[in-house]
Amino acid sequence: MKMKRIISIITAVMISAAVLAGCSDRDPSVPDGMKLASNPDLATYTFFVPESWSVDTQNASTRAYCSGTDRSFIMVMSGDLQHTDSTVDSWWESGLGELKALYENFDLSVSGEDIKLDGVDAKKYVYSGDFDDTSFKYSQIAAVKGGVIYIITYGATADKWDGHLDEVNKMIENFRFGK
Repeated sequence: MKMKRIISIITAVMISAAVLAGCSDRDPSVPDGMKLASNPDLATYTFFVPESWSVDTQNASTRAYCSGTDRSFIMVMSGDLQHTDSTVDSWWESGLGELKALYENFDLSVSGEDIKLDGVDAKKYVYSGDFDDTSFKYSQIAAVKGGVIYIITYGATADKWDGHLDEVNKMIENFRFGK
């Protein structure tokens, strides 16, 4: 009799655990395997990163790093444009000289590829260069919406670049304007 009672209790506990597992506090708007990285009190966009990445949300820009040993990063920044007729192309051209001066062996492999960011026309730029004897590669995606430019930058050492492209693409696919 005692054994039947123990089995009944164990069965009840297992059923309760299974039911509770299905009722999580997880926000259904957060993509599977990701977490909110943007600070909803400061940022004018919503951005998610893989759960394993470290996030810094101390200001309106979002920064996330892969790990302590792999400093591959992604950063989202936004800012008001000085002129309402400013374009992504004019923003890019205004900073291109600084990039060329900063990196040795600067190479712009993709210049102004047309893409969409949350349904808005955007441009993608991919470049690489050497700094302090280390080769880096970057991707910048920029879009203008409502007089604000939004810039998503992915950067990694050249040897780590390809290893995070699937994660980065998922982050970009889930970017949303607004909170």
